[in-house]
Amino acid sequence: MARTQSPRRTLRVTVPPARAAGVLRLLDAQGYGLTPEPFDPLAFAVVREPVALGASLAARLGLVYIQDRSSMLPPLLLNPPPGALALDMCAAPGGKTGILARLTGPAGCVAACEPSADRLATLRQNLRRTDAANIATAKLESQRLPFADATFSHILLDPPCSGWGTADKHPKVLELWGEGKTAPLEVLQRELLAEAARLLAPGGRLLYSTCTTNELEDEVQVRWALRELAGADGLGLVPLAPPPGFVFEA
Repeated sequence: MARTQSPRRTLRVTVPPARAAGVLRLLDAQGYGLTPEPFDPLAFAVVREPVALGASLAARLGLVYIQDRSSMLPPLLLNPPPGALALDMCAAPGGKTGILARLTGPAGCVAACEPSADRLATLRQNLRRTDAANIATAKLESQRLPFADATFSHILLDPPCSGWGTADKHPKVLELWGEGKTAPLEVLQRELLAEAARLLAPGGRLLYSTCTTNELEDEVQVRWALRELAGADGLGLVPLAPPPGFVFEA
């Protein structure tokens, strides 16, 4: 008997929009039910899942990528144009990187960095399976990257964080990174922000995102970056409109 999944379980189609209908027909033929998400024409919520989605033919062929809605938002909000040179500083497992690759297109390029050999292998496997070709991956610590100043027009920084926002699914994060334990993460995040500011081209866009609700890793870090990383041109906040289907809390 088919299971009805929460709309929070989502996927994105990895092929170009012109070919997406064929992927949806393939999923339908295997009994999967999907509804479109309003924030991206290639994102869908799973409402019927006869067997685990990862076992579907579409997933095995790399035609879809299982990804949370919230994980899709950062690259979509960064929104690099076709032809852009973008940087994903903490790229594994590659879901956000794949979206950046689609947005920058064949004339653009995404540099994707990951210091862990195991996570880098996962990143590369996911990118190969979904045929994301315009990406250069490297085993690098993003606090110290071998790129010249002002190299990238668009930078995505989704750093290691306490993950408090995932506690419903991963309750151990509150034990591992509970209140008063996040200082090492905060130091790393500031190092990454400083490197991102160095690499950002004048007029470029840097998007900082986390999956935590800890103010010390979110609002406090943004205020620190605005105060300490001004540089010659200065960093400024760019207002973001809520994507369709989302509401930003004050």
